[in-house]
Amino acid sequence: MDFSTLSLPQILMRLTLVPILLAGLLGLVRFRYLPPALRYLTGLMWFVLPLNTLGMVLMMQRHNNLFIMPIYTVGELALLALVYRHGLQSSSFNRLVPWLAGGFAAYVLFDSLQLNRLTIFRPGQQVVQCVLVLFFALLYFRKLLRELRAVPLQQDPMFWVSAGLLLYFLGYLQIALFGEYLMRYSQEFNQLVWGIHSVLFIALYGCYSLALCLPHRR
Repeated sequence: MDFSTLSLPQILMRLTLVPILLAGLLGLVRFRYLPPALRYLTGLMWFVLPLNTLGMVLMMQRHNNLFIMPIYTVGELALLALVYRHGLQSSSFNRLVPWLAGGFAAYVLFDSLQLNRLTIFRPGQQVVQCVLVLFFALLYFRKLLRELRAVPLQQDPMFWVSAGLLLYFLGYLQIALFGEYLMRYSQEFNQLVWGIHSVLFIALYGCYSLALCLPHRR
């Protein structure tokens, strides 16, 4: 791939596969030592890697890749719900998980099966996913504040997972809400928006990798 002909946002978009692969390999190497929450996080890496690879190939061939998004968002939300089911260890949240994941999947299926909906950007799905994932992360921060544990935050894997998700989905929520308008402004501005998205994405998977590196504390 000749990077010399690409702009910085285009290079960043193509580099997003690298942190997914690194985090996935790290999770596999340390899988036997990981708590259940991080095992599901490793599963998330290997779920999104082929989908991101397919999306990248289609994008480079100038084909529409938006049909991948419903599968991506439903799978990502379901696996993150399982991550937090073990991370929060809350009976109330455990009862809520099937309703959240099942309800979101039903909504995405209904929204995607309408005529021509698979080939256009559907911000409603992205907004709902962002709100739900931010809800998961904020619940974990609330748990940390209530427990006031002596373990430093930087040694808590779920703190890094939640911090990465909070940063990424706060940024992605803005793209979902205003992206359809902003991306019509100009081609250059469109690339800038997705370049910023790539930086947030790389930061998220950097947080995942850090969480997977930390020793498991019982």
